Amino acid sequence: MRAFKCALRVMRAHLIFPIVYIIGLSFMGIFMAMSFNFGQADEQFQPERGDFAVVDRDTSAVSAGISEALSAKGGRIEVADDRQAFQDAVAKGSVDYLLVVPEGYGDAFTTAAREGAEPPSLDVVFSYYSAEGAYLDEAVGSYLSAVRTIAAAHPEATLNKVANDALEAIGHTAHTTILETGSSMTEVDRFLFYLQWSTYTLFAGITVCIGVLTAAMGRTDVRRRSLISPLSFVSYNVQLGLACLTITVFAWLWSFGIGAATFPQAVASMTISGIIWCALSMFGFCLIPLAVGFLLGQFGASITMSNAIGNICGMVVSFLGGAWMPLDLMSPTVLHVAQCMPGYWYNKACDLAAHLSGTPTLDAIVPILQSVGVLLLFTAVLLVIALLVARLRTRTSTAGGNAAAQTVIS
Repeated sequence: MRAFKCALRVMRAHLIFPIVYIIGLSFMGIFMAMSFNFGQADEQFQPERGDFAVVDRDTSAVSAGISEALSAKGGRIEVADDRQAFQDAVAKGSVDYLLVVPEGYGDAFTTAAREGAEPPSLDVVFSYYSAEGAYLDEAVGSYLSAVRTIAAAHPEATLNKVANDALEAIGHTAHTTILETGSSMTEVDRFLFYLQWSTYTLFAGITVCIGVLTAAMGRTDVRRRSLISPLSFVSYNVQLGLACLTITVFAWLWSFGIGAATFPQAVASMTISGIIWCALSMFGFCLIPLAVGFLLGQFGASITMSNAIGNICGMVVSFLGGAWMPLDLMSPTVLHVAQCMPGYWYNKACDLAAHLSGTPTLDAIVPILQSVGVLLLFTAVLLVIALLVARLRTRTSTAGGNAAAQTVIS
């Protein structure tokens, strides 16, 4: 078992890859699954509120109305009328929205509205990534729009009358009602989402790790030493395959185990047969990136190429498998393409297994077996191609096979 031990030592030298891809990405899937709220919605809608500051240099009815309109949407923070104070308030995040009303703004605004001229501008500061700041700015815009409309429609109205009517106009709010969809999410759905999201973790992680291992073991000097050693071709590939299988089993046990440990309520509510079939479905899927990584190694793919192919193929398989977006939202053409991908059959098997109830009947198990069978078929085809490439490569000059001997003799 020298080749097997050597392969594990090679993987230990590249330990960063299983740590990042298998362990790290599995935690990302856990955090994403835990971020979903599966509880019931609140009976009353509560909009978000932000913190704002208004520096009123005008002290008119219009500027007072601006402050009142903002107070209905957030909490006011006092900021000194000083440039340094402005900068500190915005930079330190103490306010989401800072507004400076210049002197004479109210009279100038209403005059411009009645004459159809361009209104004067306000000095506004809020962060481009602050949703609360943009929300408060919309409140100011709604109020000033109402002031402009009322001032133009009633030229004889006083400034106080215009400001009060504008506040009354924007004070009307729409009534909101929460509608229950009828299909409530459960802890099993949370666990199922983690299993489905793991398609990217497993495909990218196992492909990269196996690709790195087989690429290192398939270097020209290593292959030549293997060819002149008493180790047979079959024994060498069996030991290399066992090393690849060991990495795959680790990824499978880790991914499924940490998911089951994180969502114990989901596991407790599932049947024993459902848990077993979910685990077997994940293992069947893990064999596919094993075959892909082994194939990449036989082609002599570099570490960079293995990383690129593992990530790109992992994202494609995950997306078309419905892990990132429900397949119901996709077009029929995309759905037909998805059915040609292993992620579709893995997610289908997990979904069927997770919702098994009581003692499963043959009719309930057969669809799961069919999905797992498709995964094994993917694996078998890829492994046959990989072994064929490996056999042909031993006869090339770069691998030190018969072609290399002919080159030396000639």
